[in-house]
Amino acid sequence: MTKGKVVDLFCGAGGASLGFVKAGYEVVGAVDVDEIALETYGDNLCEGGLLDDYDGDVMFDEPLRADLGRGYEDPPTDDDDIPQVTFEDIRDQFDLEPGEVDVICGCPPCQNFSSLRDTEPWPEDEPKDNLLRAFVDFVDEEKPDVVFFENVRNIIRAGEENPTTYIDWLKRSMKQIRRDGDSQTSGGYGVDLDVLNTADYGVPQRRERTIALFVYGRNDDEFSLPEPTHAKHPKLSDLKQWKSVDEAFDEAEELKQDLEAGREQVDIEDYEDDEAHRARNHHQSTIDRMKAIRRHGDSWRDLQDTDDEEHIVDAHMDVDRGAHSAYGIMDGDLPAPTLTTRCTTPSCGRFTHPSKNRGLTPREAALLMTFPRWFELPSQNDAAERVVGNAVPPEFVEALVSRIPSHVRSVALGQ
Repeated sequence: MTKGKVVDLFCGAGGASLGFVKAGYEVVGAVDVDEIALETYGDNLCEGGLLDDYDGDVMFDEPLRADLGRGYEDPPTDDDDIPQVTFEDIRDQFDLEPGEVDVICGCPPCQNFSSLRDTEPWPEDEPKDNLLRAFVDFVDEEKPDVVFFENVRNIIRAGEENPTTYIDWLKRSMKQIRRDGDSQTSGGYGVDLDVLNTADYGVPQRRERTIALFVYGRNDDEFSLPEPTHAKHPKLSDLKQWKSVDEAFDEAEELKQDLEAGREQVDIEDYEDDEAHRARNHHQSTIDRMKAIRRHGDSWRDLQDTDDEEHIVDAHMDVDRGAHSAYGIMDGDLPAPTLTTRCTTPSCGRFTHPSKNRGLTPREAALLMTFPRWFELPSQNDAAERVVGNAVPPEFVEALVSRIPSHVRSVALGQ
């Protein structure tokens, strides 16, 4: 018996869906607008046999490509053939009955809150990002028992000074949702919301994300997000040690670690072909820069006032602050830094391999995001790193939702 039926909105390549499947849930619907991400989802999660080792499953042949913006002010997709949908449309697509969904999972893109983008004021009593506004509408149309919400960490900072800013709007909006027949005191969603570090849940990546667990008909103090299982200094507790980059790579024994720049793991003796384990074909100047940085430290700033200063790129010569992570070398003894949509491009972050003078391969990035080895990735580097960088780590979701039954399922799902 599965733990519940899940619809995954803004599903991307399926990181959250896979986490729910591993935790024993049935994913009965998934929707996104990104064509490449959806192709990746379908190739991996909708093909027979790949999920047989897990207690849950994906119950449809392909995810739905649709615009989830609901016609709000955000610019609609450029493709006129992509429909805008309501939750009723989603039910029709996946042959679901009203009230059949136990959990809605939502990871709506929120660039307006990203630390990589400057933020701007927004009107009072309105959310800052209309995809989030649309997400609340989807919840209101189905009113499932549980809502799992994931977003960038900076969203939680909104609302600390002004009670009409977004995070407070979100909580108020969810508390105001009522099922037919419920009173103002018996309905609405209680919430536990916090910024969690994926490394604290066994992911080999320090990725801080805002996570909210909403439960219908419950007060905020009746449930909580699961506690961490790992820590940076576990000797101070009974937790496990953070999982490091080197540990994650060492577990993948079938990957050739000394892969050179410009090579892929194809037709290499003693190694099974893996086209996703391919290193970018760096310019020689980039490789020389990596070697120079490694001689002096782990950042291009370590080249300042040295005999290798010539390897600093022109754009950084007059930079006093910022850009610290560009061309940075990953510390193999720690979890990786947050992987972005440029996570195999050394100039865009601390994405140089811990011991090799090359960037991460898409396969290595996917491992740091806890996708399994069998997970297929797009054949183009830019598409592969975008799919990975936008993902939710499956093992992070699994760690959180597998423990929902102990404190939520009995009161929310009636078991």
